[in-house]
Amino acid sequence: MAIEIRTISEEELERAHFLLAYAFTGDRSEQGRMRHVESMGTAFALHDDGEMAACLRIFPLRMFMHGATIPLGGVCGVASLPEHRRKGYAGQLLRHALAAMREEGQPLSALHTPHPSLYRRYGWMFASSAVRYSFNPKEIAPVNQGLPEGGAYRITEEQWPTIADLYRRFAAPRNGYLDRDERWWKEGIFRRIYDEKRHLNDIAVWADGDGQPRGYLVYGSTSEQRPGGLPTGRTDAEELVALDASAYVGLLRYLLAHDLADQVGMWGPADEPFSLAIDEPWRVKREHFFGFMLRIVDVEKAIAARPPAADAPEAAFTVHITDAAAPWNQGAWRIECSGPAGRGGRLSAAKAKGTADLSTDAAVFAAMYNGYLRPTEAVRSGLAEAGDSDAAALADRILAADYPPYPSDAF
Repeated sequence: MAIEIRTISEEELERAHFLLAYAFTGDRSEQGRMRHVESMGTAFALHDDGEMAACLRIFPLRMFMHGATIPLGGVCGVASLPEHRRKGYAGQLLRHALAAMREEGQPLSALHTPHPSLYRRYGWMFASSAVRYSFNPKEIAPVNQGLPEGGAYRITEEQWPTIADLYRRFAAPRNGYLDRDERWWKEGIFRRIYDEKRHLNDIAVWADGDGQPRGYLVYGSTSEQRPGGLPTGRTDAEELVALDASAYVGLLRYLLAHDLADQVGMWGPADEPFSLAIDEPWRVKREHFFGFMLRIVDVEKAIAARPPAADAPEAAFTVHITDAAAPWNQGAWRIECSGPAGRGGRLSAAKAKGTADLSTDAAVFAAMYNGYLRPTEAVRSGLAEAGDSDAAALADRILAADYPPYPSDAF
């Protein structure tokens, strides 16, 4: 049995489409091909005796991380045919992808999956979460009854720069938001990236009394015919970005004005204030969802790219990382902080000798890295070990995040 992993050629894209569509029960026909996705990243396939047996794709992305923007490989479309499963092919592809991302200068990787146990074995870990709200818009109202100055208007995809600056100002200090370019705005925000029919979302901008944009709402509406009854409508808000109170209240009122819908859904981060901004929060269904899984591809470069916490001390700790899938990360690392980010502080990582202060694996360290998991909580729950009782508390301070990491985009 000859195994070969290589980049998928133009001539092989049709076969790759069939493999993906078969694995994910999608449209296998030529009409079902998502050529925009095919052109947005690099795809790799594993061939078993010349037959394409498994594949994956890597989007070249950038992610905001505590004020910085860091190159990231977005892994998606990991699939294999049923006759080739349980052979370890997905693991071989993931190891190959890690090496490829490292070579491309992507120190981080992320993916979305309903099968976290598989990817955790190869160093990815849940490192973001989201809250989904569902409610009848007729049953709730904003607590703030004042009418904010300004108004809402809808824009087209060609007007994407109108909201790109708002988004960047909002997202840059947070962890998990993608640093979007024009193509991502058009393919992943104004449209849902994996929608075969490429329906457009609606986007409403809130402008203040002086006509200056201060926030926006990304949403879409659908309707279904009830058997023997009237149609039922649904509005889904994918993203609400507001730079001030007037924009938040104005966009919330705008969303609730879609009251011909029986249900409205709205996504938000863990610290989303929506429940406190309405009068009847008990009428709202609130569900927690895990977001992307994060992976450190290159420890040295990932640490150097991430700014320290706002009140990080000038100090250092050592951590031993177990990483069989990316052996260049294996071993003890000294992580040094030259001070808080606001005073020009930087982080650095270098291989170390001797006994480490903390010990964990690559997956757990990824969740520590972006502030999703406090090192002290990792130790308390048995996900990490501390040789020095003060080391985990020091790591808490250095790697702290101002906001809970949030999965702003699906890929």
